[in-house]
Amino acid sequence: MTVTIAPLVERPDLAAQVAAWGFAEWGHLNPGETLKQRVIRIEGKMNLDRVPVAFVALDDSGAGAGGIVGTASLIFDDLEGDPRNPWLASVFVPSEHRKKGIASALVRTVEDAARRLGYSRLYLFTSTAPDLYAGLGWRPLERRDYRGEHIQIMDRTL
Repeated sequence: MTVTIAPLVERPDLAAQVAAWGFAEWGHLNPGETLKQRVIRIEGKMNLDRVPVAFVALDDSGAGAGGIVGTASLIFDDLEGDPRNPWLASVFVPSEHRKKGIASALVRTVEDAARRLGYSRLYLFTSTAPDLYAGLGWRPLERRDYRGEHIQIMDRTL
């Protein structure tokens, strides 16, 4: 599989799929948010020159939902009340496409975007993949409970 990473602004037709994945995976962290509201939030990430920006991973062979095999975003705030910013967020690859390097490529793309926009440090939180991020050079900072989940907050100097 050959994967290309593109800004979502170049593939606005995929915003609904990105929103659906995020809603299914993390909707419980945003109680009261509807899928329609999430689509609007995702459409707000269609930028190139400023935060927030979303990216999509595309299978050049055309497999997957419209060729999309993953997504990740660079956002300003990801943890309510936390002053740190910006954040790598919403890294998602469907189970059938995992273990192929897609998440790693998405993470590197977001890191590059943050660097290009003048940031020297990036943060993330995860409840499921701390080992993935540690393997990519991310450093664990703290563990905490957030909206009913045990999360690991991590950072990376860019």
